[in-house]
Amino acid sequence: MAYVETSSTQQAAEILEDETLAEEELLDELENEEIPAHIREARMGELKSELQRMNEHQRKGYGTYSELKKEKELLDLTTQENKVIIHFFHSDFKLCAVIDKHLKVLAEKHFGTKFARISVTVAQFCVQKLHIKVLPAVLIFIDAKEKDRIVGFEDLGNQNDFRTEVLENRLAKSGVIQLFNAPIEPFEKKTLLGYERRKPDEESDDDDY
Repeated sequence: MAYVETSSTQQAAEILEDETLAEEELLDELENEEIPAHIREARMGELKSELQRMNEHQRKGYGTYSELKKEKELLDLTTQENKVIIHFFHSDFKLCAVIDKHLKVLAEKHFGTKFARISVTVAQFCVQKLHIKVLPAVLIFIDAKEKDRIVGFEDLGNQNDFRTEVLENRLAKSGVIQLFNAPIEPFEKKTLLGYERRKPDEESDDDDY
């Protein structure tokens, strides 16, 4: 089943492409006499706020799956943006390419979350600081804190031909993206860094870094 963003986000994304259309949409809201004034005003405020947010996100590269070239970019992104998904990859690992393919699709779909990747050869300090020892490693940051991580393919069915929706559902459990028309159970793992590390013998099937 395919999932979509909220209708307001979709509408804002479409309107964002054409400023003239944006003005027409706003005028339509104002001229609709069947809608009570207070509801029209609330809707206008909501649409304007959504447009501003979408403009700001577009300026920052939301909607794309970008590659970070420096560790400072990684630190800035994870501390300054509200919801961030970072894939720590190695160009020689074919399983990392599998994750890249799915994250690119999800980045274009979930405009409210920033998706990026960084090579472990570039981010060696962060790799050590975050105890990243197995690849692929997808780390999830919310409000400048690591909320969760996906290491290897264990949470994705232990197979490399999983559907994008499998990764999408797993990410949604951490709250970094939202799904609609589908129940999502909260995902929580308690440890010092906000995730549960697997035992070494459980990591043997993945690519070691």
